[in-house]
Amino acid sequence: MKTLLLHARTFARLEPRLKGREAVLAIVTLDDAGRWHNAYTSQALKTPPEVHLAYGNVDAFYSPSVRDFMLAILKSEAFDWFQSAAAGIENPALASIGQKARLYTTNHTQAEAMAEWALWQALDFLRDGPGHRALQRQGKWMRLKAREMQGSRWLVIGYGSIGEAVGRRVSALSGVVTGVRRRQGPAPGAARIIPPEAVAGELPGADVVLLSLPHTPESEGMADEGFFAKMRSDALFMNLGRGALVDEAALVAALDAGRPAYAALDVTRIEPLPEESPLWRHPLIAITPHDSSDTPGTIARADETFLSNLENYLAGRTLTHLVDRAAFAA
Repeated sequence: MKTLLLHARTFARLEPRLKGREAVLAIVTLDDAGRWHNAYTSQALKTPPEVHLAYGNVDAFYSPSVRDFMLAILKSEAFDWFQSAAAGIENPALASIGQKARLYTTNHTQAEAMAEWALWQALDFLRDGPGHRALQRQGKWMRLKAREMQGSRWLVIGYGSIGEAVGRRVSALSGVVTGVRRRQGPAPGAARIIPPEAVAGELPGADVVLLSLPHTPESEGMADEGFFAKMRSDALFMNLGRGALVDEAALVAALDAGRPAYAALDVTRIEPLPEESPLWRHPLIAITPHDSSDTPGTIARADETFLSNLENYLAGRTLTHLVDRAAFAA
């Protein structure tokens, strides 16, 4: 019988969906206080058990007992499958689990919430939300010129699940989306797809530039001084990928020089962002604390991914979003 590790909150939420599995699946839980229990009987366990399967999600990742959760996996001799609620695998803790697990699956349903973040930031920029809020604080009744989503030209660098979710929404509002990815061919929401080497030539024509790709040696610092120099003076720059994609000093200097006009960042090179960082106080930067995906809908969709893959695992079927073990090579 396989033993599945869940955070206690996750089990409480999914318990009705997990009934009837007692004969083939043991479930142990870990709560925020670091206490272990047999999920089905509520019996307290003195020591972490050997686990074979685990679902790592926001309940576990943001818990005070996350270290114990991870160590239980890494110390288990026959750990078999890890379902991550995240899309990326570059986090060192997740990479270590990827090296341990025979099977590692990711989740890409957070793209829906992240796409709404991009839309929110872009609409606020195009309708000059900062300017209107400044006038409201001053008690000034003054009309400001604004722009429309219709006809806006988007360059989405990294046209995977997040990029496609953004592209579908922007296209539905009559924006024009150019997606950037290595694999060419039609893609949902994109008027066209171009290869990464064509980005430099597209930057001068884009009203909105969005990064939504992972951090790799190739993408490290891609948004640098030369990148920003090619952007329009009235363009918006956004990053939903990873903080390491952006040379933050170059971004601040570019904004101060007037090109691009504004930046919205959900990720930064150092997280949490230090209080002394100039990004916090720059008038042309909107910062959110890497929470673009943190919605009830994201949690529910991640749960569905896990439950579907659990059924696949127990039935001996191929798992969805299975990561090649070579991706975790040291």
